[in-house]
Amino acid sequence: MSLIAAYTRAVLTNGSLWFWGVAFMALWFVLGGYVFSGGLAPTPSAERLYASAWFAVIALFSLTTLAMAIATSLTYGTSALGFGFRYTRLTPVRYTTALLVAAGTMAFLLGLLMAGLVSALFGAHFGTRIVPADLLAVAGVSVLSGAFMMGLATVLVLVVVNHLGLRNLSFVEFLPLLLAYLFGFSQLFLALPAGFLYLCPWNDMESLLFQAYSGSPARQVLTDGSSAALAWPGSVAGLLGWVVGLVGLAAVLLRRIRPVSVQEGRQI
Repeated sequence: MSLIAAYTRAVLTNGSLWFWGVAFMALWFVLGGYVFSGGLAPTPSAERLYASAWFAVIALFSLTTLAMAIATSLTYGTSALGFGFRYTRLTPVRYTTALLVAAGTMAFLLGLLMAGLVSALFGAHFGTRIVPADLLAVAGVSVLSGAFMMGLATVLVLVVVNHLGLRNLSFVEFLPLLLAYLFGFSQLFLALPAGFLYLCPWNDMESLLFQAYSGSPARQVLTDGSSAALAWPGSVAGLLGWVVGLVGLAAVLLRRIRPVSVQEGRQI
């Protein structure tokens, strides 16, 4: 329990995570509400769907910053972890559990904060009350997304540490965010196949966040109400599969962790 408390406290007090995951994302909401909404039809349904789409995309970006924070923390702790697994009672399962609790707690807060920002900013701009249709679903999807981000970050860092070398870490740390931008914006405007959307974890998270906030099924194209609807059980199943697979792989890779010096990451 002490490890869980310590790691959760470290994540919750990470200033960089709060800036990039909350303050910077608030700027996106200001742009979405006050700059890019000029041609929107002035109807409550259009305004709610518009706000929900922005929430789904920007909340996805916010949750992705969690993976970047975990990746950085793991990088600087590889030597200590290698020693701890070998000479103390610390085990990969206990460490993975601590990471999951910390990531889930922070993701829970990020999801609720993003929902609060959307409600306040878009509601003030449109002069109407725009609140999440299912706040409990927003929290649940956020926690599940946090577990995915934890598993993804751990696997990526351990592959670099054990096999590729720390010089490749700068790219890997930003890979989750690059993928979030790629797949997050794609669903806004492109008619991607439904099977792909169910299999892609980024689109699963985006679709579930959209439905939790709007109360309406996510569409293959989020900004096109006439496109085919997505079934939320398929999105949940797809995301759960990724979480189980990544967290299990992370626990296996932690057993083979190679203690390295952060100096290996020097580019010059």
